[in-house]
Formats: sequence, structure tokens, C-alpha cells
Amino acid sequence: MSQPSKILLNPFILSGLGIVLLGGLAIGITKFVLSDEKEDVGSGKKNTTHIAKSSGHPSSSSGDNATGGPRKSKSKPGEEIQENGEFGSVPEKSKRQGLMTTISVQARNELKGLRELYRTEFDSAESRKKFSDTLRNTTDPKERERLLRERTTAQRIARNKAEAQKGLPERAREKRLIALMQVQNLWRMNSFVAQNESLSGEAGEFDDRLAEWVVNSEKMSDEEFHTTFNKLRNALNDLRVRNQDHPSRPKSPVPR
Repeated sequence: MSQPSKILLNPFILSGLGIVLLGGLAIGITKFVLSDEKEDVGSGKKNTTHIAKSSGHPSSSSGDNATGGPRKSKSKPGEEIQENGEFGSVPEKSKRQGLMTTISVQARNELKGLRELYRTEFDSAESRKKFSDTLRNTTDPKERERLLRERTTAQRIARNKAEAQKGLPERAREKRLIALMQVQNLWRMNSFVAQNESLSGEAGEFDDRLAEWVVNSEKMSDEEFHTTFNKLRNALNDLRVRNQDHPSRPKSPVPR
């Protein structure tokens, strides 16, 4: 056997070659695994970026919860009133106070605007101030009396003239508004009666009647409107008299 063959067959050399080969194989496997991990990490970053962008535009359900989109809000006083001024249905008891207040305020404002159209020259703040100054500068009692009498007469004539200019529809509407202005006060007085345990049942029935009347008031004729309103007012007066005859300590503060 030649000298080179002996060298190759040397066990130490063979062991060294094996170690070298195993080391190279291990390095190759390591590089392969690392390259796969880099690719996975890279693809993971891309996915993360995509999710982040998507989270910037949440779905409708998450957006609704976050911003309170279509979430139902609490009812506000008067929201059951339709655009034509009527109620859609009899509101539940917890909403009636706000609704009665809304009706009274709307009636008061409409009445104020209606009467503004028929103001006389004596109704302005300037006219009243001027007359007050005149009286203050008048020292003679008889002269003061004469001025007051003349102004009173002139006011009555002017107001009668303005009243005559109103048509029947305006007068009828004015009477309705005066009644509607009182519903808040009727509801509040009945709430006080309801604190009496012996009358709470009847007060609850009156509350239902009043709410139903308000709902249907705009559909009534003038005669029915005022007849039913007077019946309600008389019924409440009867409850208040009985409440005074048999008082009971209130269970809770009366709503204002």
C-alpha cells in the first residue's frame, strides 16, 4: 500500500474529515432555518401592518360602539310630538312631565306671537315708560287722576279695535292656546294629589285622561276641545278638595 493511502486510512484523519463534514452540514442547515425564519418574520411584519391599517377603519359595529353611532339615546322632552304639532301616541308616564312642559311652552310662545300681531300703541315698553314719567312729574292729584282715566279709556278703545281686526280662526286658536298653556300646571297639581295614598289611584287615572286629551286635542272640534278640557279641570278641582279634606304626608318631593 502506498504512502498516500495509509495517510487517508489513518483513523485520526478520518475522524477529522467526519467532523469537518458534520460541521459543514450543520452550518448549512442553520443557514436554511435562519433564512426561513427571516421570511416568516418579514411576512409577519406585513400582516401586522395590514391589520393596523384595517384597525384604523373599524367595521360599522365597532365604530358604532366606539362613537355611539346609531346607539339609541334617551328620549328628550317633547320628542313624541310630530311635525304637525300632534302626538303619535299616549306617552308613558315617565315622559309625561316633559311633554306637558313642552306643550305649555309651545302654546305660550305661539300665543305671544299671535298677540304681537295685534299690539296697540299703548303696549310698547317706550309708551309705558313715557306715561310713567309723565305721572311721576305730575304733582297735582286731580291731574294724575285725569291722565290715568284718559289713558285707560284710550287703551280700551285701541284694544277693542285690535280685537275687532281678529278673524274667527285667530280668536278660536287663541282660546285653545290659553287652555293648552295650563296642561303643565294641571299635571303638576295632580302629581301633588297623587302623593296621597288614598287618592293615588284616582290621580293615576286622571294622569292617563290628561295625557290622552293632550294627544287628541288637535283633532277635536272647538266645542269638544273646551268641553272636555273643562271636565278635566273640574275633575282635578274635585281631587284637590278631597286631598285637602283628607291630607296625607307626601312620600316624595312633588315634581316641578
